[in-house]
Amino acid sequence: MRKKIELTDRDARKKIRETFGVSSMSLSLALNFKRNSDKCVKMRKMALDNGGVMLQEAN
Repeated sequence: MRKKIELTDRDARKKIRETFGVSSMSLSLALNFKRNSDKCVKMRKMALDNGGVMLQEAN
């Protein structure tokens, strides 16, 4: 089962990037569960709190 968080709101994505000081690529990797550091976990929580939607795909 693959998970990802979809966050289409550009302002919310920018807010997360600025808060954590990361690039668009780093945020994308975190939201697609490709990285799992403490910072990534916090970015995913912030994304969900700001309108992100958790999606699960069957393999």
